[in-house]
Amino acid sequence: MSKPRVGREFDVESFLHGRAVVCKADVCAVIKAVKRLGSEWRILIAYYLLDKPLRFNDLLKKGKPDDLNSRTLSRTLKYLERMGIVEREVVGTQPFAVVYHLTEKGRDMADILAAYRRWGEKWTVPAVQEMKTVGARQTDMGDPQPSRPVLPGTP
Repeated sequence: MSKPRVGREFDVESFLHGRAVVCKADVCAVIKAVKRLGSEWRILIAYYLLDKPLRFNDLLKKGKPDDLNSRTLSRTLKYLERMGIVEREVVGTQPFAVVYHLTEKGRDMADILAAYRRWGEKWTVPAVQEMKTVGARQTDMGDPQPSRPVLPGTP
């Protein structure tokens, strides 16, 4: 059971739902940033755009392995535009193309996104582990056996 809150202790849950009035400045800043960027797609799309501007279909292709669909991409890009993180630019005339790039505010996230990447590389298990292949071995009859995949932790 949880204890009832005493005095004016900061309550993150209340703050997230707009009910808190008082919090420490550093905590408020972190919570506000997480609320704005908290979605995995928001973070991932900003990360994709760090290198160079990309067209909608290029972003969609980059996100396909992670199950990004066009509706989610469209909604996320619109949200990031409203937040001033991504800018949509129409290039050319007939046929025109639309490219998305980070604004100054979006580029300012580079250190945060790099930190996410470093932390993930260090502390999370890769979703797809590299398969190691054992070379062909000789059998008693002299014929090589086909190579077989070896899963991590097996001889």
